[in-house]
Amino acid sequence: MSMLLALMPLRPILGEYLRASKLSLAAIILAIAIGSTLSVFAPYFFSRQLDDLRPAGSELRWATAFGIYAVSLGLLVIFQRGTQYLAVIQSERLSYFLSRQFFARLIRKTPDFFIKYNPTEIQSAQAQGSQSVAALVQIAFSALLPGLGTFILTLALLGSVIDAEIILIVCIYGVVFLTLVMLANRICRPFMERAINTAQENARFVGNALFMIEPLRYSGSSAWMKDQFARSAETVFSNWRAYALRRIVFVCTIGVATAVQFAVTFYLLLPRYQEGALSVGDLVLFNTLLFQLNIPFELLGQSIDETIRALVRMNPMAKMWAEAEVGNIVDTGTDAVSAHNGVVQVENVSYQYDNGRGANRISFSAEKGRVTFITGESGSGKSTLFKMLLKAIEPQTGQILVDGKSLASISRETWFGQIGVVPQEVAMLNDTVRSNIVLGRIFDETRLIKATRRAAIYDRILEFPEGFDTRMGERGMKLSGGEKQRIAIARAIYSEPALLLLDEASSALDEQTEAEIMQQLRNIGDDMTIIAITHRHSTIQARDAVVELQK
Repeated sequence: MSMLLALMPLRPILGEYLRASKLSLAAIILAIAIGSTLSVFAPYFFSRQLDDLRPAGSELRWATAFGIYAVSLGLLVIFQRGTQYLAVIQSERLSYFLSRQFFARLIRKTPDFFIKYNPTEIQSAQAQGSQSVAALVQIAFSALLPGLGTFILTLALLGSVIDAEIILIVCIYGVVFLTLVMLANRICRPFMERAINTAQENARFVGNALFMIEPLRYSGSSAWMKDQFARSAETVFSNWRAYALRRIVFVCTIGVATAVQFAVTFYLLLPRYQEGALSVGDLVLFNTLLFQLNIPFELLGQSIDETIRALVRMNPMAKMWAEAEVGNIVDTGTDAVSAHNGVVQVENVSYQYDNGRGANRISFSAEKGRVTFITGESGSGKSTLFKMLLKAIEPQTGQILVDGKSLASISRETWFGQIGVVPQEVAMLNDTVRSNIVLGRIFDETRLIKATRRAAIYDRILEFPEGFDTRMGERGMKLSGGEKQRIAIARAIYSEPALLLLDEASSALDEQTEAEIMQQLRNIGDDMTIIAITHRHSTIQARDAVVELQK
């Protein structure tokens, strides 16, 4: 099942890759064909020249013949080495398509996905996936296809020049070799899977540890953290070591099989040489080409081994690839919603999770001109209501209306164009203040200044060393909590939304800073409908609307 899971992301990635790489694929296949032909032609030509050697009088012919042989070897090196670098180009191209498609799927994942996986874990899975597809391409173009081409040409030549019995011996060797490969993979794969799975768990641990590095230091837990990582890393190493040691046993077995093959073959050929049926050139040709006949089997075995390893490495990314994505609710009305009035009506909505928690029979109305606060005890449904307003989930009963139109009939993309959101945990890029506010949307200097003024952060930004071009540090660590919160609000209102949603957006701030931010929001409340979830009643004023949720 795990192998089939790994194939899931490969289908669309390979489809895009093949459509975009027709000319480059034709070029590398042609290079492989020429290289395979030269690898057989060069030793064959050399063996014929040996048989035609004369003591004297043919110096010009010898020089010409061996000159041709030398040029053939030079071209062989060019095409073989060139093919390897063409394969690098193809592997990097495929990795590019994988990275692009994987990221495109990431941004469509449900919120639960980002609870289940942390950024370091996701990055590790993506890196292993890229390495896997790169390995598959390298195997195909550097080993498998050249090996098969050389094998077919060599087999045809030896069969015509020497004897069909040699072909039979080679085929028996190939069957023995591939049987041993499959047996070795069956024995060794569990160790490889354990090593890769443990490495992925270690990536998750590192991601969690880095996110809370300061609390770990404050708690004196640095030694515990290092020990946890070291134990996991040791498990990874011990499994890879067990895998490699078992592969060494397999290599020794192959060495014995190769020795037996050559001994039996020479035993059959030497009497024919003594009878004059074979020349010295034939023996030289055989000795050279028999290795080339064995190489394809070895390359095929290597390809099987590397393919299995690549597919196992693909599993972490494939699991993430298969995780649920946010669906796009199809519009049943017009393609766009115009929430000019900004009236949001929540009518008797309910949503129950499997554990029985959720939101039950919530009703209220929110409009421009005042802030609507959603309060209630933990478990009363505040977060569930927020998810319904964001269309992350749909009400099981009841409905939400926006200016009289059902929210269920509005697509997520259309809805997101009408709202601004300030989450409980503000995420910041390690980029400039400007980039963190605009976030890739169409840049408008007037809107940027207006948004930062309305969020009461404009003057403070101008005091930064480089103003709007000041980099904020990883996760915005160079800024205070209040500064980050105001920048998050500026980000949310940059697109001038009709509705602003805040989910405990200032809960981590002190009461004075929270009060200042909420007052600033009241000042812009005439321009947009504001719904804010909070657990602090101290921030609520008499003119605010309050919706108290009950369990």
